[in-house]
Amino acid sequence: MIRIKELYRLQNLKRLRLIAGRDGLERTVTAAVLLEYDPSRMQLPDFYRGDLVVTTLAYARGDSQLVSHSLLALMNQGIAGLLVKTAYFSELPGSVVALANKLGTPLFLFDETYIEEVILEVTELIRGRRHFAGYEQEIDALMRGGLSPEQIREKVRKIDPAAPGRRRFFALYPKEHMTSLEDRLYVLLSGSREMAGRYVCMEWKQMLLLLSRTGEEEASPQEEIAGLLAQAEVDRGTLHVGVSGLCEDGEGFGSALSEAVYAARAARINGEEIMQAEELGLYAYLFPMSENAFVCEQCCRQLRGLREYDAQNRTSLEQTARVYVAEKMEIAAAAKALYQHPNTVRYRLSKIQRLMGLEDGAFFEPMLSLMVNLSRILEDEGRA
Repeated sequence: MIRIKELYRLQNLKRLRLIAGRDGLERTVTAAVLLEYDPSRMQLPDFYRGDLVVTTLAYARGDSQLVSHSLLALMNQGIAGLLVKTAYFSELPGSVVALANKLGTPLFLFDETYIEEVILEVTELIRGRRHFAGYEQEIDALMRGGLSPEQIREKVRKIDPAAPGRRRFFALYPKEHMTSLEDRLYVLLSGSREMAGRYVCMEWKQMLLLLSRTGEEEASPQEEIAGLLAQAEVDRGTLHVGVSGLCEDGEGFGSALSEAVYAARAARINGEEIMQAEELGLYAYLFPMSENAFVCEQCCRQLRGLREYDAQNRTSLEQTARVYVAEKMEIAAAAKALYQHPNTVRYRLSKIQRLMGLEDGAFFEPMLSLMVNLSRILEDEGRA
């Protein structure tokens, strides 16, 4: 599928003009379909959400009322957008324009180009973009694990039908909206047979995942992704990048995906530009834990206890806990960072220990570290 705004890329579409429905330019298009007769006299279910309807309005020559009646019915059906060739009508009735604006249905006029050529170009554009989307279920299943070897092979083949080989994943996590990133990578990969043969690019949640089929002699992962982004004219400063280890077979596919995704998320939390899987450290355990509702609730409950105590007593136990963990559990370093006497830090830590119900002390420091670091993940996702 493509977004409607990508129609501006079509080289042969002459004088494309948006006259209504600007709010719908982010809508996705799954098919380009021809309208050559009055939809008020046909079964409207023939048109679906995601359809980009292309027409000359030849069936309504000289009858603006029929244009209104038919196009209003079509837009109310929920189509993605309308492309009208100005062969018979140089402008459209005000009622059509008004409804397009109200529904956010992009309405375009164009000249000269053969209507069949437009449909063909849009269809080719959609086909060229299919490797950017459509694999969410397979990615989710592979990352969850628990699949049989045959199930793994089936899902891996769908994503990457090439013969098994050395693969690496890059997870690109934009700091803002990914549209520009997605567009630039599409232009790069679709314009080069060599690049298209080496990379598979997939939309997944807020990221783009790049599968790289690596050779025996390749640049370092940092050099590879830097070179790819430079060719796509993407500013690396707009991204957090996670890099997986090498995956030699299908059974390691899901783990490699998780490595890249977790590394990108950790890079985002730590404010780093790029992180490799081997640098994940504690995050290799924390991210899977952040997907467990019970563990997250325990963390949030402990954190709420500190915050409520701070609010009621005008203390700063939460800040002390975070600084203490950041300073590697060293009281002197934490005291210096907090501009407090070490004994003050010790007193606050004892208070935190009691509030957490860990008076015996054996598990206090690991549990405190777990709570603080897991809370950073939950806060980044808006869950704490």
